[in-house]
Amino acid sequence: MAAKNNVFTDKETINWFKASKALNVAKQGLTDFLDKQLQNVHAALGKCCGNCPIEKLIPCPTNPYCNKRKRNYCPFHKSQKPQPCPTCDHVKQNIILQHRYSGPSWRNTRAENWAQDYWEIGKCFLPPDGYSHVCSVQESDFNGVISIMLNCLHFQTCLSSSCLSPPPPDKQCPLEKVRQIGRDVRHTSDNKVTDADQQDYFQTLSTLLADPNCLQHDPSATIACTTLRDIQLQNDHMSIEELEEYERGKADFCSNLIRFYLTRMHTVSVSPLREGCDKPIRDFFVTPKLSPIIIEKDGSRTKTNRTIEQYKDIFYSDKSLNRLFIQGDPGTGKSTFLIKLALDWCEAVSSHNPNFVSTFSDVDTLRDFRFLFHILLRDAIGQREVIEMIKTQIIDIIYTGDERNKAFKLLQQIMKQEPCLVTMDGLNEWADDLNKYTVPLIANCHTKCVSVVTTRPWKMMDERIKDSDIDRLIEIEGITDSEELTKHIILSLQTGTDRTHNEFEAYVNEHKLRRFLTSPWLQVLLVNVWMNNSDFKGSLCEINCILLDLLFKKAHAKKGYFPTGHSIQCLSNTSFIKEKRDIFDALANAAFQFTFSSKTSLAFSERELMNYLTVEQLQFCLHAGVLTRRRSLGKAAQESQFSFIHETVQEFLAAYHIANSKQELSDFFPTETKYNVLEMSQTVIYLCGLDCKKANELLNRLTDVEFLENINQGLSKYVHGYVDMKHLMAFQTDDYTKIKDVKSKHTQMAKDSHFLVALSVLFQRMIISCCIEAKASGQKEICLNCRDFTFSKYVSNADSNALKELLIFNKSNVRSLILETNVLQTGEILTVLQHSKRSLKRVKTKMTPEINKELQQTIIQELHCIGKIDVSSFSCVISSLSQLTYLQIEDSRFSEHIVLPDTLQQIDLLKCTCTDVFLRRLLMHLASLKHDTNCGLFAIDTDCNTHLFQSDLLLSDMTNIELNVILGNTDLYGLLYGTTIGKLCLSTAGDLSLASEILHTLNKLTKLYLWGTLTGRCDLRLPASLQCICLQEVECSAEWLCSLLITLSSLDHPVECLLWDVVLQPCEEAHGDDSHIHASDLRSEILSRDLSNIEILVKNCSMELFKILRDSSIGILDLRTADRVSLASEILHTLNKLTKLYLWGTFMGRCDLRLPASLQCISLEKVECSAEWLCSLLITLSSLDHPVECLLWDVVLQPCEEAHGDDSHIHASDLRSEIVSRDLSNIEILVKNCSMELFEILRDSSIGILDLRTADRVSLASEILHTLNKLTKLYLCGTLTGRCDLRLPASLQCISLEKVECSAEWLCSLLITLSSLDHVECRLWDVVLQPCEEAHGDDSHIHASDLRSEILSRDLSNIEIWVNTNSISLFNILSGSSVRSVRLIVWDENTLTLVPQSALTMLKEIHLKGIPSTEFKNILPASLQLLILEEGSCSSDWLYGLLIHLLTLGHSVRLLLHKFVVLHNHGPCGKDSKPPAMPCTDLSSVKLEVIKDCPGLYELLPTMQITSLNMTEIDHFDMLSHTLSRLTYLEQLRICLHNYHMDMRMPESIKYVFVIFKTLSPSSLRHFVQNMLTTKHTVHCKLLFRVEEKEDEYTKIKEEYCDQELLEVQLFEVVDKRHAVVGGWASRTLSATADDADDEYEKYILQSQGEYVDTKPWVHYCKIRMNISCSDNSFGAR
Repeated sequence: MAAKNNVFTDKETINWFKASKALNVAKQGLTDFLDKQLQNVHAALGKCCGNCPIEKLIPCPTNPYCNKRKRNYCPFHKSQKPQPCPTCDHVKQNIILQHRYSGPSWRNTRAENWAQDYWEIGKCFLPPDGYSHVCSVQESDFNGVISIMLNCLHFQTCLSSSCLSPPPPDKQCPLEKVRQIGRDVRHTSDNKVTDADQQDYFQTLSTLLADPNCLQHDPSATIACTTLRDIQLQNDHMSIEELEEYERGKADFCSNLIRFYLTRMHTVSVSPLREGCDKPIRDFFVTPKLSPIIIEKDGSRTKTNRTIEQYKDIFYSDKSLNRLFIQGDPGTGKSTFLIKLALDWCEAVSSHNPNFVSTFSDVDTLRDFRFLFHILLRDAIGQREVIEMIKTQIIDIIYTGDERNKAFKLLQQIMKQEPCLVTMDGLNEWADDLNKYTVPLIANCHTKCVSVVTTRPWKMMDERIKDSDIDRLIEIEGITDSEELTKHIILSLQTGTDRTHNEFEAYVNEHKLRRFLTSPWLQVLLVNVWMNNSDFKGSLCEINCILLDLLFKKAHAKKGYFPTGHSIQCLSNTSFIKEKRDIFDALANAAFQFTFSSKTSLAFSERELMNYLTVEQLQFCLHAGVLTRRRSLGKAAQESQFSFIHETVQEFLAAYHIANSKQELSDFFPTETKYNVLEMSQTVIYLCGLDCKKANELLNRLTDVEFLENINQGLSKYVHGYVDMKHLMAFQTDDYTKIKDVKSKHTQMAKDSHFLVALSVLFQRMIISCCIEAKASGQKEICLNCRDFTFSKYVSNADSNALKELLIFNKSNVRSLILETNVLQTGEILTVLQHSKRSLKRVKTKMTPEINKELQQTIIQELHCIGKIDVSSFSCVISSLSQLTYLQIEDSRFSEHIVLPDTLQQIDLLKCTCTDVFLRRLLMHLASLKHDTNCGLFAIDTDCNTHLFQSDLLLSDMTNIELNVILGNTDLYGLLYGTTIGKLCLSTAGDLSLASEILHTLNKLTKLYLWGTLTGRCDLRLPASLQCICLQEVECSAEWLCSLLITLSSLDHPVECLLWDVVLQPCEEAHGDDSHIHASDLRSEILSRDLSNIEILVKNCSMELFKILRDSSIGILDLRTADRVSLASEILHTLNKLTKLYLWGTFMGRCDLRLPASLQCISLEKVECSAEWLCSLLITLSSLDHPVECLLWDVVLQPCEEAHGDDSHIHASDLRSEIVSRDLSNIEILVKNCSMELFEILRDSSIGILDLRTADRVSLASEILHTLNKLTKLYLCGTLTGRCDLRLPASLQCISLEKVECSAEWLCSLLITLSSLDHVECRLWDVVLQPCEEAHGDDSHIHASDLRSEILSRDLSNIEIWVNTNSISLFNILSGSSVRSVRLIVWDENTLTLVPQSALTMLKEIHLKGIPSTEFKNILPASLQLLILEEGSCSSDWLYGLLIHLLTLGHSVRLLLHKFVVLHNHGPCGKDSKPPAMPCTDLSSVKLEVIKDCPGLYELLPTMQITSLNMTEIDHFDMLSHTLSRLTYLEQLRICLHNYHMDMRMPESIKYVFVIFKTLSPSSLRHFVQNMLTTKHTVHCKLLFRVEEKEDEYTKIKEEYCDQELLEVQLFEVVDKRHAVVGGWASRTLSATADDADDEYEKYILQSQGEYVDTKPWVHYCKIRMNISCSDNSFGAR
């Protein structure tokens, strides 16, 4: 024994034990990484046939496999002879190429599984022996994992160079060292490791797990790093005995826990009437009915028809489950189920009771949890952390004294290391005091803990509980066998008087109480009431009164009766409440306050309760059992907590307080407070039973305008058919299951279809319950106001009858009448229609002549008619509905034209028979409307026998029509042939097949929506007009989608491809059909196509899609969920033409997106992310070598998670340091909605451009603006008043007020602030100016006059102001100031007359947009230096007039045509004619600049005596070449070209040429110079172009030119910045090519027009500057 102890305490033995454990941890940390990378290897190697075993692919003989001891016999090939297979041989060769030593372990692998199982590929890289039966990475050992990483060359791309340098098999290779550690630990003879070796082992393993390429960002590797450090830092003197002590401690703790549950939790109460009447749970427990709820992709929740019958169905899925929620209404058995779950666990882990009956048969499933901790959340008020709750509710009861502290320490270790199940009962009874957490906090390090939380359904609609927080949602709907429960309860309560279950059933049927048996709690109460010989009429109020009366009786209250006809009728039958009326009223007041105060609570302290009850009253309530008291385990003072016997009792008493009070409802519920009426539904229902009139008044107060409008919208969407009936069925069976977010009214409510329809259905169910309760309680006047009535087939008969009563009462104010059943007679329908003529807005009903007639002249907006109608009379009625916007006709026949009102926006025909003439005239009428319309043709039959009106239809402009077709036919699509329909929705694959014949003829079609299953190759011929194709719910082959993208790429304009819900199947391989294009061929074609015109939106799709897009030239990508972003991250960096990326979803951790170099904009549309993620995104963007926009439209920013002892984790401070050290000047950040946390991230950074879209963002940013030392542009939006107190950085060059409403005071003070900067532009694009607020007794306030004085006294000569038409009134502020210059942008040339004369002298620049008048008649200010014409067109006459006027200014003026069209001249009869030549006028003072040429300009230029011309963005080079030589007065030419064209000739007058080529080959350079030598005078020539060929060729040319006498070479320089490390993106722009020899105008061209020339980086270019002299004998081209 002594020897054994020495081993356990020996230091080096413990080191060996730690090292062994470290190897296991390291292997686990590498598993996910290896698994993922092997999948990548598998994908890259290609597919095999799947039929060839490995023996078939290996030639015979092959060493070492074919060991032929006998002639003609090979043990390796005994079952299969070698046989070539080109497909599999190709994969085999790829495997050999991937193997570092070209020697794969063929004996390990099964080649027939290569196609499906990537691990079979991975096994080729394992050691040759001992691994053939290993089935996964997880089953492999440490040596196997490292061997794969060493042997497979793919891992060279995943690991940093330091990991494999020197390369294997060199023993100094770090990865070889890792493998050697495994060998040393496994093969040691004495199981000992020295301290030095142990430290080296841990250091080496940690370095590998933190490798920066991939492993540093791998969660499993990160966890493994942390665990290694924890193991290493464990007390070095810890013995194995201490480890065994931990195991003994666990065992003791588990035993104590089981004993605690079996002794303290094995019973439950079986009588609400008798406190302390509890029975063993095994005597009456009945299996609960548990149904999974599916959270749909759109956020809606659908209850399944499946019932859970096994524990494994609760705790296991295809993904890891950590947080499970069980929701159920009060009394459905949630608490009982958790208690039974704890007892089942006790049985599973101890197996001590052979007669134990578990809830489910697979109780052994619970053995997976080493510990179970059961928490009552109502006892955890004031606590936030689960571990503290366990301490107070379990440990502090099981243990005493120091043992408590030991047990708590052990608990912390257990929850970190052991699989634990934490059950938390009553989430709706718990709230975080700081309102930060919605669910009690389980520490992040407790990764093995699974929680099960029970709650009421309304709590699950808290907007802060995200779908992503719910791993599984289960509904408990009572029990599976209510009869069994009844029998058990009767038996447990039997006291001698024999009562039977049959007698109880007769009682229930007699009083129609069957509906109460669905709730176990009500069932228990009913049995108790019945066994106490109390009568019950079916009213919820009555059953609560009976319960309370019996409880008061138990407390020995004296008998007393309320008088007959008491206002609260349910009290009339009580016997023991009357004499304690003061206590009853005080209880009701307390219940109301605790239910509706700002701090709603189901558990409260004695201090709080004593505000409403005296000490004597409290003692009575405790004795009666109306209130219960528990020790508050969560508080140090052990203060008691109180609660009502059940939440429903509290709600009833709160309703009674409202009914009994003499106060006005406005005192209880002030109008300024917003309420959620559905959360208060049970109290409202009770109030209807007590005082229906007051309940109606309360409903009117709680349902505000917004709520009623949401109801209205929901019913509208229901009538339109936007919600599936299966969802509606779920609404009818459960009040809350289907709602995504029933939020508090103080927040913006969700507006999706599912939510709105759910809201309308639930509100109607509440009103029906109110009516039933009022009737059962004997209310004489059921005066409930209700405007909307939906008689769905899913509404029960009892509910339909109640709804019918409400309809009759409200018949004069009905807004919605939706009749899907025959519950109403025709006469009753007519009565409602007659009385609600001026309120009825939507109707769905079967049509009869009487109903048809009654609809005339109503204000109905939405009408759904069912059944055959008389077209003639129907037309008269429909045309009279002046507000009708939606019409659906179902199951009718049409041959005649219907006269429809012009207000109609949508018409749907369902299961109708229509003639072709009717359909044509219908479409022609819709086309004639002046607004967009929608036409649905659903399963219609067509009767086509004539072409009447076909030509009229073809001539109609139908671009305003969206046509939605389901189950169309050939005749229908034939009718659409050649029409101008604007949008088309094809809801089945059959519809697409039929429509494919006519799609290409729809020459105005812009949007195409598709549904269905689509396979094979997509052979759609799409019209050239198409702008968007949308795959709504589509299952298609990869082949089909590939070919669709190829088709879209052929369009010559941008097109959207929206993939909302696409299930992608792999391409079908060809089966002997040579015409079939295989997946590889399609992929090749995808890569060869230019897809930059396509914007792809992805909402729901698989990884297969992104594999298709890999390496493609897609232009824009919109990823609508975080899952899609995760999938796309694998291929983003390969999208070399991607310019815009839109992201949605929740992102945590570090952003590891590898973005393509082409990216110009990343937009965070609706994102929740950590500060760490956003910081690392900005760092990634800063590495791009060109400007990039980062748009933060709606970003909720979470703070960085600090590292928890992991040195490899980059803390927030580290990220901030990296942000500050980076050059972010290439990034433009737009902020619409974000918190102060963002601006703290940006503090002191070098961000270049900042765009703040709201006044709130401006206010937040003002704290850090002055620290942005490289900020050059600042854009502001919003309402800005008071004095401008922005502290602006000295680097600012431009501030732009985009859409601003501000006071004159704010603007004046901004200008004063700007005056302190060097040179700055102030752009006032859209500014609404409010007058300065006058001072109100505040001497510090600077009046408008004072500000004006300060403006005039300041030196504003550094400020250049841009003003557009909307802000022209700002000239009043600027007049008389020293502003350097003003640029005016106007849409109408006549606006110039509005500029004050005093301000004209400041106008240096005018931008004129739009189409001017036919003749120029304006007077331009003499100060004008630049006139820009953009985004419009003009006649040549107008341009002549302008040029002549510019000459009168007497100084040089620049005229810039920016995408401005000069129109052709037209002679008689519309024929083109040449424009008359301009009078001989010297235009040398006008510098003409053109951005984007046009044919009309080339027609005009030769008629002008222009001397200076600058042209960029040239589309018509042939016209340019033809025109240039005819410009006989042209002396200066600056031009930007893609490349050189041989036929370009310069005019003889030319003296100066500056040409920027995107590329210019050596031969083209020679040709250009040769042409220039033909001029008759010296020409100064400047050339700038990219070098895309060998630099040596240009060097030769330079040497030749330097030797030429006719060429004076001033500069011939090839610049190479490709390997430059400094300078950032700004050093790679076209602007950066300028040097000191360039004049200001040339620098301006390079800077301002670079984006029109080329946005690609200028990193390798040639710059030439030379004088070319004329010569009669010019040298020839070489």
